[in-house]
Amino acid sequence: MGFRRMAVYALIGREDELGRIARLIDNLRVRRPTVLILEGPPGSGRTRLLDETTGLARRRGVTVFEEPEWAGAIGSQQILRTVGVRPAPMLFVTDHPCRIGPGAWSVPEQLAETTPILVALTSQVGGIPQLPAADVHRIRLTPLASAAQAEFVAQTVGGRPDPLLMDLCRAAAGRPAALRELLVGLEEEGLLRVDGGWATLRAARLPRRTEAHLREQVASVSTPARHLLQAAATIGVSFPLLRLARLMGIAPITMLPALEEALDSGLLDGDGERLAFGHDLVRAAVASTLPRPVAAALRVEPPRRPARRPPASTSRRQPERGPVDWAALSPREREIAHLVGQALTNRQIANRTSISPHTVNYHLRQIFQKLGIGSRVELVALLHRWAAAGRADVPPTSS
Repeated sequence: MGFRRMAVYALIGREDELGRIARLIDNLRVRRPTVLILEGPPGSGRTRLLDETTGLARRRGVTVFEEPEWAGAIGSQQILRTVGVRPAPMLFVTDHPCRIGPGAWSVPEQLAETTPILVALTSQVGGIPQLPAADVHRIRLTPLASAAQAEFVAQTVGGRPDPLLMDLCRAAAGRPAALRELLVGLEEEGLLRVDGGWATLRAARLPRRTEAHLREQVASVSTPARHLLQAAATIGVSFPLLRLARLMGIAPITMLPALEEALDSGLLDGDGERLAFGHDLVRAAVASTLPRPVAAALRVEPPRRPARRPPASTSRRQPERGPVDWAALSPREREIAHLVGQALTNRQIANRTSISPHTVNYHLRQIFQKLGIGSRVELVALLHRWAAAGRADVPPTSS
């Protein structure tokens, strides 16, 4: 099988993103640069889509400058000297925006006064690279749909995947680079067979390279996120968030930063109330990073007594507050407070309310200021007091 030697994997399932990029290139204007940010977690295909952006631009007669040509001071000066020779639109590309200093950013700003300029770069989700004054467009790469994954497998290995192979592909969490590495590993270890137009598994297990990559992912996240993933792996493939919180002995609200990081890693997925690993073999790979004594201890849950109940005990220890003026909150702020009370992350709240996570964070700061509190934990405690007083179970959504 020859797909291991392919330098670039097939670009599948990104038709909408390519359409947006093409329209952006076709409608470049002068006065200030346009910036395109391709956002996504590792393995989501950011670099691959950046390469395709470069190809689209070249086919449209755009002059392309890749990072080594414009990141440094000497390269920047040379580019400025060519503006009279190259009046066509220009594309500045970088897969490492952190390497681009303020001096380099000034080049597209100067050129944009007379020449249509596009700066295309990649970023992890939530990363905010240093940007010039520009028209900024963000494209976030989401996991490939099941049909796109099946087409990706078929084009990569030369055969349609059977259901067992497609089930194993869930371990890649819909990320094309991870999916390709899985297929490469299966082929390397003789676990993949292509016959009669079908691709099937000889054995339903993860290849060693994928298992190693999953363990590296666990090691790469912060300590709280790693502990959360490891504890989750001792429960099962799918489980309620509250069960994980009881196992870890902490309140769900205090888990949010680590939970968001775990979800961004692609190892875990969920909707705010229930979490799940992409595949039981992913769960097993995460569990393998735990020392055996720790794994054994985490599996022991008292059958009728939770480990701790921080939310209730914490709220009892807090000094009594005066009446809470929920009417001080705007309707949007009350809605967000309600969703915080459901232990949703900022990203999940953003999806529910059709606003950005940054805007959610802004509203939370406003809520904290108006209610005289300093954290989500205090907000949840106020919600509990409101419910305990026999009022509505959430702050009023209207005056």
